[in-house]
Formats: sequence, structure tokens, C-alpha cells
Amino acid sequence: MSDLFDAKIALFHQHAESRDEALKMLADEFIKAGVAKETFYEGLITREANFPTGLSLNNMCVAIPHTDIEHVNRTQVGFMSLDEPVEFIEMGTDDKVIPVKMMFMLALKEAHQQLDMLMKLMDAFQNDELIDRFYAAENYEDFFELIKEAKLDLE
Repeated sequence: MSDLFDAKIALFHQHAESRDEALKMLADEFIKAGVAKETFYEGLITREANFPTGLSLNNMCVAIPHTDIEHVNRTQVGFMSLDEPVEFIEMGTDDKVIPVKMMFMLALKEAHQQLDMLMKLMDAFQNDELIDRFYAAENYEDFFELIKEAKLDLE
């Protein structure tokens, strides 16, 4: 299994009242797994305020929250699907709010990994059917099969 997913951080069909609550729920899993430092959540919030990570796809909005390497112990990608969307600001804008139902959270220990992973995710996001299947995933086994299919597990 790829190091990117070895901590098996994935939360399926969760409920969160806000973007910050959803980010905290997933960030706490990173911290609990030892992947990220206690400052990880604060780093996510700060980065999200300056560089929004929401993406509007054809049939769903996703977010790719991440933060600076000083908040990370080791590289990991986490996932969360939400039953009801939370509001994120769209990437590349200062104020366009979009309803996000899935997050791929990145904890990357090396700066070059960020661009590589973002490019792989953007490729996967071009496939509407794959995105629908990610959202429908109910467990880690199904999720990881999709990761392999999308070639996100290759470093």
C-alpha cells in the first residue's frame, strides 16, 4: 500500500455544521494517527483563509485542504464525504462560496509533493463517474480500490 494512504484516514458520510467543523474532524484523525502536529488544524484554517481550496466540478464540489510542511510529521492523504455540504471558498477567488461534499486533505512533508498530488487529484476530478463513486464509498476497502483505479496511490 502506498505511504500516501497507510494511516487509512477516511471518514464516510459525516455530518458537520460548517467548513471549520469538517476540517477539525478530519484534522483530528491526522493528529490522532501521529501524521500531523497539534498545530495542523490551525495551519489548515490559516491557509484556507489565504488560499481557498474549494473546487467546483461538473456534478459535485470538492475541497483539497492542506497546510505548510511545518505542521506535518509524515506524508498522508485523508478523505471525508459529507451527507450535507459545507461552504468553502472556491479556489482562485476571494469570496465565491461553493457547497463542498467531499474533501481530500493533504499532509505533505515535502513541498514538491504538493504539486504532484494536486495534479493527480485534478486528473481524477475530470472523471465524473469516479467522483460519484468516491462519494458513494461506504468503507475504506471500497475507497482504496478507487484510489488504486485513479492511480492516486503512486508516488
